[in-house]
Order: sequence, then C-alpha cells, then structure tokens
Amino acid sequence: MSATRENPEKPGIFVRMFDGGTYEVFWLDGHSVVEKARNEEVQSGEPISHYLEHKHVDNFVREMYSPWGEFEGYASLRQLTLHESVHYLARKARICAFLRPKGQASRFIQGLLKGKDRNEHKLAAEVERLIPNFGEDPLAAGTKSAVYRIMESQLLNLTTG
Repeated sequence: MSATRENPEKPGIFVRMFDGGTYEVFWLDGHSVVEKARNEEVQSGEPISHYLEHKHVDNFVREMYSPWGEFEGYASLRQLTLHESVHYLARKARICAFLRPKGQASRFIQGLLKGKDRNEHKLAAEVERLIPNFGEDPLAAGTKSAVYRIMESQLLNLTTG
C-alpha cells in the first residue's frame, strides 16, 4: 500500500475549525474521515453527490432496472475519495485539513500560531498534543531539533493560557 496522502489506511490528524471559533481535532485514518462525511450527509440531509456535481464529477449513484424495466434500486458507481470527503466537510468551516505526515502537522501549527486568534492558538495546542502519534522521525532526532521542540511546546503553553 502506498504512503500517499490519498491512502485511506494511513492515519493522520483531522482538523476542522468553524466560523464560531469552535473546532474539532481527531486522530483518524482516511476510512474514518470518509465515514464522518457520510454520517454528516445522513444527519444534514445534504447529499455528498450534490456537492460533487458542482465540482464537475459524475454522479456516483445510478438507478438500476431489470430487463423488464422494473426499478431495482441504486448502484454506487464509485467511492467517495478522502480528498473529496475533506472538502465536503469543509464547506461550512474556516479551516479543514487532514494532516499527514508529522512535518505537515508542524507547518499547520506554525501557521495557526502566526495569527492573533486565541481559538487558533488553542487549536494549535490540540494538534501539537496529537503529533506524537506519528512516532519519532529519525531525521529530527538531533539535539537541536529536540531543544527546538521543547522551546516550541513551552511557547505553546504560554500562548494558549
């Protein structure tokens, strides 16, 4: 199995921040992100396929008929991709991302900390809390990197109050 961003087997940090300042952060794999999108489709009544049609993607459900013309139900033409599900979940959010690997999550934190928004700083702290789930990166195990990480975590503690 490849380690691309679209790989649904590979876990990462799912982040979503809404306009009201509320946010959610989860450690999920790609299958869970797609399942989250499908659950929200059921709860909201807004079909994912409607969103995808606006993105010029073929309908992913087709009506099926017997040779006698009797309706037999619906058939899925394809599965929702991880990329599509993140975009679906982001429609009513300011920030929505599925962060993989560790370096991408670190850059996301740095971007959040550049702002003055207290909620973004809290969100950065939540993402920071989940980063150890990626495991230790052998290239970042040097003493300078370790010292930098300690200083960064102290800064996060100060800025998130």
